[in-house]
Amino acid sequence: MNKSIFSLLFLCCFYNSYAQNAIQDFLALQSIPKTYAVLKTTESLTIDGKDDEKSWTKAKTINNFEDIQGGDFKKPSYKTEVKMLWDSTYLYVYAKLYEPHIWGDIDQHDEIIYLNNDFEIFLKPNLQQAEYYEIEVNPLNTIFDLMLPKPYRFGGQAITHWDVKNLKSAVHIHGSLNNPHDIDSFWSVEFAIPHQSLYAFGNSPMPKKDDYWLCNFSRVQWQHDINNNRYSRKKENNKILPEDNWVWSPIGLINMHYPERWGYLQFVEQSQEQEPALPDSYAVTKLAWNIHYLQQLFKKENRRYSDQLTKLSLYNQYLLPALKDFQVTLDINKDKQSYSMKIMDKHSKKIQVSLDSRGNFDLY
Repeated sequence: MNKSIFSLLFLCCFYNSYAQNAIQDFLALQSIPKTYAVLKTTESLTIDGKDDEKSWTKAKTINNFEDIQGGDFKKPSYKTEVKMLWDSTYLYVYAKLYEPHIWGDIDQHDEIIYLNNDFEIFLKPNLQQAEYYEIEVNPLNTIFDLMLPKPYRFGGQAITHWDVKNLKSAVHIHGSLNNPHDIDSFWSVEFAIPHQSLYAFGNSPMPKKDDYWLCNFSRVQWQHDINNNRYSRKKENNKILPEDNWVWSPIGLINMHYPERWGYLQFVEQSQEQEPALPDSYAVTKLAWNIHYLQQLFKKENRRYSDQLTKLSLYNQYLLPALKDFQVTLDINKDKQSYSMKIMDKHSKKIQVSLDSRGNFDLY
């Protein structure tokens, strides 16, 4: 075969394959976030790792964790349950992690806890700006807490010396810890997270009725070996096997640091049968991020950003339907290597979003 023809066919196959993979990556980010109504309590809770107060019986239980990539992937091997409450001082989180072998060996604060089996909380109280918080815990009740001013993929740096001041946590184990000779049932963890400790910038008010936060929960689960009566992460061919990542609201890829893909908490004062609706800001936020994702794909294929939304892949399916409600102003620089955009609700003009190619996001 003529070498130039071969090269052309190879490139066509490569780009077709790449385009298909890129489109699949985009489609994986389209699932609808989950929502949860956090019920207000007036009862004083003892943070002991148990849910035996009356208020906990009134809180709805999340029990439908999925693979972080979504429902099409393998279902979690073990069940996870989570529920929440709030009052004027704290957000309360209770998690119950079923597993037959409960083990852990990291006992220093702010060590890399996810190298053990762990439970992780991701919170973004401020929907308008970029910062968010992460709290991890293992069965020894060792805590790793950090703040990110923005996601890693946009140059965010984890501020690990930041701590959730006055955080309360406790672990309860139904079984035994680090004992490979028996079969365990579950370990549970209970948190009281002070509202005032979750605001690194600006004021620190407590949530108000009907307020929304972005939130997600993750469970990191490793396969294990037992050698000399000690647990360790399992190896094959001298390499540690990858962990499982089970979450409440799937991201679509193996990366928790996509806060725009988390679920939503709504703070309520009375029990309700239905889970909350998505917040009014969700549709415009979703449109902004979809444009952003498609612009990134366009640049990978064309080495520049598009100056017209109509040139983006899947414009008709995913952008055009939303444009009947929203007006997009796209400002792209001369060499088309960066852009910014503003999106406004055509009807109410109360909700506006700005987002640029570097991931700087603001909601007004």
